[in-house]
Amino acid sequence: MKDILKNGLILMIYAIVAAAVLGFVYTSTKDAIKDADNLAKFQAMKDVLTDYETGKLMVDESLIKNKLDNSEEETAVERTCGNINGKVILPYYEFDVDGKKVFVLVGAAPGFGGDVKVMASFIVGKNGVYLHSIRVLDASQETPGLGAKIMEEGPQKRFSNIPQSGLEKGVVVDKDAKNRSVKNKDNGVVKTSDIMTGATITPRAVANAINIMYSYLKEVILGGEK
Repeated sequence: MKDILKNGLILMIYAIVAAAVLGFVYTSTKDAIKDADNLAKFQAMKDVLTDYETGKLMVDESLIKNKLDNSEEETAVERTCGNINGKVILPYYEFDVDGKKVFVLVGAAPGFGGDVKVMASFIVGKNGVYLHSIRVLDASQETPGLGAKIMEEGPQKRFSNIPQSGLEKGVVVDKDAKNRSVKNKDNGVVKTSDIMTGATITPRAVANAINIMYSYLKEVILGGEK
């Protein structure tokens, strides 16, 4: 009986010490992890807020940094668009640029091995909404040499400058556009088959993430849906 009590006491002490060590490690690294995450977001946000014609940022770097530093903790909101279940990851970010509103959102949709996480900038002006640019934040579970190529600059640029007409029809990659007679961005079609040969699921996930973000922007942010 004494041995049982002794062993139980030893195990309890070990558990208390282990919990204390884990708590210390979490507390001491939490801020560093957040800083690293904010740095990655900062760079991605700079990318999606860069004007293609001038190559300059549409907003000041200090404003981007201030938005990130004062943002709330991330929360994922489940959202369905068509037959796709995905997520919008809040908070979103809003900027005023030359009389227009620029919204930066993060969304995710299922890829080959897991969710593909995408940041996108949407510009809202007198002529409606258009997708300015995207940055894929995470495709770590996609197939190397195939779907993982979505992390490269070339494939991501294909998803830029999509007008509202294309967003309304729903963004698709060209392999999924059999029912669209005109395969261009005005009709929501993004050509990826030539630059991501053999990979359809991952670029499709990017298109789906864009559709999920656009539906959230249109219906919740701009439409006031509760």
